[in-house]
Amino acid sequence: DWCCNIILCINYFITNAIPNATVKPLTHGFYSFSNPQLDIANNRLIIDAKVDDVTMPDRVLENEIYAISLSDGTMKPLLAKKDISYSSATLSPSSKWLAYTYSNTGFVSVPALAIIPSNGNESNKIELPFDRTKGSFVWSEDEKYLYFTAQSNGGVVLCKADIAAKKVEVLTDYNTGILSFALKGNKIIYAKNDVTTPSELFIADANAKGTVKISSFNTWVAEKQLSLPEKHTFKNSKGLTVEYWVMKPYNYEAGKRYPLLLEIHGGPSAMWGPGEASMWHEFQYFCSQGYGVVYSNPRGSGGYGYDFLKANVNDWGDGPTSDVLTALDKTVAEGWADTSKLLITGGSYAGYLVSWIIAHDHRFKAACSQRGVYDLSTFFGEGNAWRLVPNYWGGYPWQKDIRKMLDEQSPITYVQNITTPYIIFHGENDLRTGVIQGEMLYKSLKVLGRPVEYVRHPGATHEITRSGNNRQRIDQMLRTYEFFERWIH
Repeated sequence: DWCCNIILCINYFITNAIPNATVKPLTHGFYSFSNPQLDIANNRLIIDAKVDDVTMPDRVLENEIYAISLSDGTMKPLLAKKDISYSSATLSPSSKWLAYTYSNTGFVSVPALAIIPSNGNESNKIELPFDRTKGSFVWSEDEKYLYFTAQSNGGVVLCKADIAAKKVEVLTDYNTGILSFALKGNKIIYAKNDVTTPSELFIADANAKGTVKISSFNTWVAEKQLSLPEKHTFKNSKGLTVEYWVMKPYNYEAGKRYPLLLEIHGGPSAMWGPGEASMWHEFQYFCSQGYGVVYSNPRGSGGYGYDFLKANVNDWGDGPTSDVLTALDKTVAEGWADTSKLLITGGSYAGYLVSWIIAHDHRFKAACSQRGVYDLSTFFGEGNAWRLVPNYWGGYPWQKDIRKMLDEQSPITYVQNITTPYIIFHGENDLRTGVIQGEMLYKSLKVLGRPVEYVRHPGATHEITRSGNNRQRIDQMLRTYEFFERWIH
């Protein structure tokens, strides 16, 4: 969930990779290279690069796009500017055009999409406006269109940019997630996730019409009962439209009341929705156990444009808390939730927000945080996502006014107010947030005599609940369920 700067990554690219060929390095030095694009027409490689000879690598925020000669390895910057990060270089089939994204080096931004002639520069730039984070670029064979995916409104949509018109068309539904795609002629093949058909392959025409499912990887889902998310919206205190989804328990009967679990995403710039793949199993599991689930995309989430993304700058606590609790309140107002059995869980930034909420609100019967941040000044020194501190608060812990804000925004400051039964998880190799803050929170609550448990998974990283060791993922979910059951009964 947390976005961070790579400290140092050295990649080498070679040519002439045929049997018994002599390897010829193309890149050199303590630089970082990625996303190579072979430009046969001009005998070169177009590549994303982080090249700086004089600055400590951890301090280099800019990213450039270079051309590397296939003949002699000479490097020439195509797009490079101070305080700008260029990436996602994508050559058109004839090598005439180069598509790319760029943004300021500050974290809170939505990279812009543009194209230039591949032998030109930014004075020839054509902007393709679309206020969403974009990726996976593919040109049409006639070079009239640029296809890409974008995180948007609870899904990952497939989009088509008309180069001449400078307009972007969304081709797929916001309730689905396009995991990957390929384009050939008038056909698109793509992997798609949605609630009823997770992770299957489909083929369609170049406008994503006439879709045909061509795989059967998850036919077992048809034999299972599923809870389908119901989408709702409200306006928050900043006038932003917040989307949230409600999933009723499998055994739902009108007139009965059920435990309700508030699930919160991390990031804080992540986004959830029916098209998001990583939470499919957890949501369905808790619904199968007789719980309702509500989740939302509070201010600061990705997928809703720049203004929404920056709405939690200097405010990780109260503002997002208001949004997620409003989603909870509106779900409770539907009349089927048992308000004596409200539960809350979240990981990474959401681990932070869970602890913040239960330090300020005592409605929950039990709570769970995973992989969280609880003391922002310690996080600055401990986590490899430390740049979130200057990016969101505009400074560093040694600055008096910034330190005051960080302390005010840190859940550990209010630990004495936490009385909700609480289970805390962390992976012992979690370098993203670091493990010390979880232990600080746990020890503080133990000294205070509060009901708290702490689980540290051996060898686990920040990915423990998403793409980590499956046994540990299952262990974490079952321990959470058992903890909740213990406190609601």
